[in-house]
Amino acid sequence: MDTVAVQAVPTLYSEEFFRNRDPYPTYQKHLAGPTVQISNMMPNTWLMFRYEACSTYLRDPRLSSARPAHKLIPVPSEELPRFEELAAHIGRWLLMRDLPSHKPLRKLMNKGFSPLTVQRLKPRIDSIVASLLDNLSAVAEPDVMRDFAYPLPVRVICELLGVPASLQDRCIVLTDDIAVLLANPHVTVEAADRAKNAVLELSEYFKTIIRERKDTGEENLLSLLLDIADDEDQKMSEEDLLAQCVMLLFAGHETTRNLIGNGVYTLLNHPDALAVVRTDPERTKSAIEEVLRFESPLQAVRRVTSAEVEFDGTVIPAGGSVIFITAAANRDPRQFDDPDRFDIDRRMNRHLAFGADHHVCIGSTLARLEGQIAVGALVRQFPNMKLVDERPDWRGHAAMRGLRTLRVDL
Repeated sequence: MDTVAVQAVPTLYSEEFFRNRDPYPTYQKHLAGPTVQISNMMPNTWLMFRYEACSTYLRDPRLSSARPAHKLIPVPSEELPRFEELAAHIGRWLLMRDLPSHKPLRKLMNKGFSPLTVQRLKPRIDSIVASLLDNLSAVAEPDVMRDFAYPLPVRVICELLGVPASLQDRCIVLTDDIAVLLANPHVTVEAADRAKNAVLELSEYFKTIIRERKDTGEENLLSLLLDIADDEDQKMSEEDLLAQCVMLLFAGHETTRNLIGNGVYTLLNHPDALAVVRTDPERTKSAIEEVLRFESPLQAVRRVTSAEVEFDGTVIPAGGSVIFITAAANRDPRQFDDPDRFDIDRRMNRHLAFGADHHVCIGSTLARLEGQIAVGALVRQFPNMKLVDERPDWRGHAAMRGLRTLRVDL
């Protein structure tokens, strides 16, 4: 009998895994394994890949979003005291809070991202997209990430938070420095230092913006946060207020730019789907949902056990890390038919790209709208657009998936 060679796949989160830039063969290997798997790259860490497990156990109240400093800042223990202030700042983010303190703040902040509020932003998003596309056509060697996917969401979230245009390019650099810290299981001390300096710089920006802000009566995210801070029942400290501003700036464009880049790249690699989106704008919505499933901008979500727990026969001690690989869950054949096929007509597309518990992405409605407008407008304005690089440069992040560059021939 002839033997069939089986191609080895990289170990999850190994150096080879990050160099490979294609996580899905590794995810497929783990999807075929047990529900709960122990990590061989990170101590005291367990992994879940299957859709049902991720969808169910992400909601378990014994799993905490709040993390001790050594899990927020994954540097050698002897270096950790240098980053106590950084860990305290990130620990104040809404993303890192548990019930009951999470619920009232989330409820109030939801007002800034309600479907009605987000829909009112559509004319402004349309205008920014049109301006960026005009500029793109004049670029000698256009890069969709640099010239389009990066500036669009950062302009939108900066305007909502009152950040002046003169600071927006700098904000992209600073939030990238924070992303490196939060998106990988191991970081260098130098990377942690950059993240610390980025948080300090952004906090100073927001102190100035808040101090100089004039009450125009206009409702935006910043005014909402200031109202919350002034509310006697909620009373938010300055540190808490600045933390939410930095979090919203970071989260408000990081996922969206990756959604735009992943969407354009995926459509250019699937000509039939691309032709449909170009000729039928109404199908853009379902196309973006399939991009979110097929090339999830957020690949994984981490929780910490607040007590000893047992999941599917596996006992995890208190203080253990549980990483839900939601991007693998989004390609679980138990949940999705032919999961490695990109299908913009997929029905019952209940992906986990924005999470599954009470921490489900607060800006998901805005991210979807920006993705639909941006990707749809780009592929229709440039019907002959083609990829320059068949294998573009993906950023080496564990928790986030996005392109560093996406060069195109318009």
